[in-house]
Amino acid sequence: MNKIAILTTGGTIASLPNEDSGLYASGAMPGEKLVDNDRLGLTIPMEVESVFQVPSNAMDFDKLIQLHQRIEERLADPEVQGVVVTHGTDTLEESVYFADLLLAGDKPVVFTGAQRTPCEEGTDAYTNIRDAVITAACPDCAGLGALLVFNEGVYEARSVHKAHAYNMHTFTSPGFGQLGYVDKGRCYIRQRPARREHYTLEQALPRVEIVKASLGQDGRVIRFLADDGAQGIVLEGLGRGHVSPRCMEAVQYALEKNVRVLITSTCGQGRVHPVYDFAGGVSDLVSRGAIMGHDYTAPKARIKLMVLMAAGLDSIEDLGKAFSN
Repeated sequence: MNKIAILTTGGTIASLPNEDSGLYASGAMPGEKLVDNDRLGLTIPMEVESVFQVPSNAMDFDKLIQLHQRIEERLADPEVQGVVVTHGTDTLEESVYFADLLLAGDKPVVFTGAQRTPCEEGTDAYTNIRDAVITAACPDCAGLGALLVFNEGVYEARSVHKAHAYNMHTFTSPGFGQLGYVDKGRCYIRQRPARREHYTLEQALPRVEIVKASLGQDGRVIRFLADDGAQGIVLEGLGRGHVSPRCMEAVQYALEKNVRVLITSTCGQGRVHPVYDFAGGVSDLVSRGAIMGHDYTAPKARIKLMVLMAAGLDSIEDLGKAFSN
């Protein structure tokens, strides 16, 4: 009999009140208690396993690798039709994209979370779990990679973004839109990604940091990171990808230390592209050896750069080609 494996990792969706502090203890509820079919009302067989019980700000790459390994182990079971992962929302968009880049097969893997704890009035926890299970069991979701299901929307990992601190309609895919939606117990897919990527980690993940450009910024943070052992820097540039001219000496310094420098935009939508000939422009950055991150957001670009470098794609040419897709 086909079943859905549910892996829980903590977050708001598994939080309980802490009577001592008056706040919520994130991830305090084990998965076996969270996935309550009396609340879900599903006929789909489910198996639940608590992998972690942490808030998502405590998620790290060691945990993500463990989670990836557990996902693949569950998918290898011929009786498992798909996997659902419950996760805190703060880093959910990064975790689902990391899983997407490493996912080898076509069985659905669906991440979800909640903006309100299970014990709050109007909680979205059980609705999101139910919709995620329905999506993971949907044959149309095979081959779509890792997905994020939230507030009845189905999103691809590459473009989904958390856009609101507390509203339940927090996830969106700016410029791309939803892949589909869940309504009355059924998942509907209305568009499919043009391509999928899959990488295998051949070495340890490199250290990559994000530097956000701002008015009048100098390059001290960039220089510090280059000296402190960063192997990659994602420059979240202004507009088309520009940085202050005062940063360029530090950018050159980082590049000469063989640090990979990738350019994205603070705008959230639109592609990095060389348009202007001024100092600190994309043309200036690329001429020195920086890589265009095209329409990737900085957090997604960081995840992808780390995975690419750990997969052995380290040259400027290979990285540039991988980000042009």
